[in-house]
Amino acid sequence: MNTEALLQTRVGELVAQDYRFAHVFSRFGIDFCCGGGRTLWEACERAKADTTAVVDAMKHSAAEGEPDALLAELPLPQLIDYIEETHHSYVRATAPLLLEYAAKMVRAHGDSHAEIKPLAGWIQALVEDLLPHLMKEEQILFPAILAMAGGEQVSGCFGHIGNPIRAMEYEHDEAGTILKRLRELTQDYQPPAHACTTWRICYQTLAEFEADLHRHIHLENNLLFPKTLKLTQG
Repeated sequence: MNTEALLQTRVGELVAQDYRFAHVFSRFGIDFCCGGGRTLWEACERAKADTTAVVDAMKHSAAEGEPDALLAELPLPQLIDYIEETHHSYVRATAPLLLEYAAKMVRAHGDSHAEIKPLAGWIQALVEDLLPHLMKEEQILFPAILAMAGGEQVSGCFGHIGNPIRAMEYEHDEAGTILKRLRELTQDYQPPAHACTTWRICYQTLAEFEADLHRHIHLENNLLFPKTLKLTQG
C-alpha cells in the first residue's frame, strides 16, 4: 500500500475498497461521505489531521484481516435492498426516539440550559429532512435504478437519472451540515457531568445515528450512485 498513492486517492474510493477505513477517518475527523470526493491529502488538510498518522492507522487496519462486508461487489438490486433494510429502517426506528428524548430534555432543562432548545430544533430539522428524503429514494430513484439494472430504458419525469442522483447528493450534504451543528452543540456528544439519564441516552443515540447516517450516505454516494451512472455509459 503505497503512501503517495493513498494520499492521492479520493476518500470515498478508499472506504469503498475497505469500510474499516471509515472508522479510521472518523477518529481523525475526516468526512468520508459528503466529502468523499476529496483526495485523502485534501481531506487531511481540511480536518487538520496528520497524514502520517492517518496512513499508519489505515495500514494497521488493513493488516487486521479481510473486510467484514463486501458491499461493493453486490449487484444494484441487492445493494438497494441492503440500504433499505439496514439504513432506511434504522432511521425510521430511531428518529422518533430522538424526537422523544429532545422533547423530554426541553421540558426538564430547556429553561435552565441554553443549548437544549437549539439542540431539539436541529434534531427536528434533521428528522424533517431525512424522512421525506427516504420516501423520494424509495418511490422515485430506487425503482428507476432497479428498472435500469433490469435493462429497461428509464425516461421518468426527472429526465436523466443523474438529475435525481444530484438532488439526493445535495440533500445528503444538507444532512451532513445539520450533523456538524449537532456535534458542535453537544461538544462531540459528550454530556455534562450533571446530565440526567435521558440527556445521556439522547447524546449516545445521536452519536450512533451519526455513525449510521455516515455509512448510509457513503454507500449511496460512493457505491450506489457511481454504479448507476455507469449503466448510462454502456
